[in-house]
Amino acid sequence: MCKVVIIAALFCCQSLIAAQVTWLKTDWPPHQITTGVYQDQGTFDVLHKLLIAQLPHLTHQVKVVNLPRLEQAFLQNNYSVCSFGSIFTEKRAKTRWYSKAVTVLPGLAVHFRTSAVLQQHAAMQADGSIDIRQLAQDKTLLGAYQPNRFYPASVMDATQYANFIPHEFTSEVNAAALLLSKRVDYVVEYPERMAFYLKHYPQKLQIQSRAVVDASPYVVSYITCNKSPAGQQLITEINQALMALWLTPAYKTAMFSWVDASNTDRLEKVYQDYLRKSAATTEH
Repeated sequence: MCKVVIIAALFCCQSLIAAQVTWLKTDWPPHQITTGVYQDQGTFDVLHKLLIAQLPHLTHQVKVVNLPRLEQAFLQNNYSVCSFGSIFTEKRAKTRWYSKAVTVLPGLAVHFRTSAVLQQHAAMQADGSIDIRQLAQDKTLLGAYQPNRFYPASVMDATQYANFIPHEFTSEVNAAALLLSKRVDYVVEYPERMAFYLKHYPQKLQIQSRAVVDASPYVVSYITCNKSPAGQQLITEINQALMALWLTPAYKTAMFSWVDASNTDRLEKVYQDYLRKSAATTEH
């Protein structure tokens, strides 16, 4: 009888753990927007609402943290934490479970003023992309990037140079303002993020963008959950919800809500490929 009670208690506790998840959110417009006019209207904000509506049996809470604290939270396994919109890396996979694809969005780019010397710089490649390693070695130019994120090898190499500086870009700290005020000569950032920052600037036509030389033309992001006792089960349930959501028009609308028309057109084939995968998985 005692053994039965103990086993029942264990299943009870595991059930309570599985029923609770803390979603870690960073201030990362236009995907996660924590303040201002567009608060909670970011890409991941809206997709997250669609997702949790599919998981009513779970208790969801959202906690806003900065990027370093988010990374630290995944190192513990005492309680379940998940985040929306992570890029896959082998290092991260050691401490967290990955879901199926959540979004496909434009690849990383270098943004600079139209009048800047970058247009004729030796770092500019024949295909129109830019070699950040070469650009960062030019001591006459100052560049900026956001730290504590995954970047292609060229960008990581460029961070070793003193004139390529880390800078937090949030709802309050505008990456476009750095360029337009001429405090920096170029910014490494994703196109939809720069478009968000330029939204209220009439001078936005003064900014040009070029792809980072070794960056993928598109970025696939995922939901990640830490390796808590319930982490893998959470991912399984999240995947089931995602397979259904990918087939809804509302999901695509939310995914591309902050992406301009030209980038949306370029991503259409990639999107359709992932849509077919979700449809095929659902049928099985």
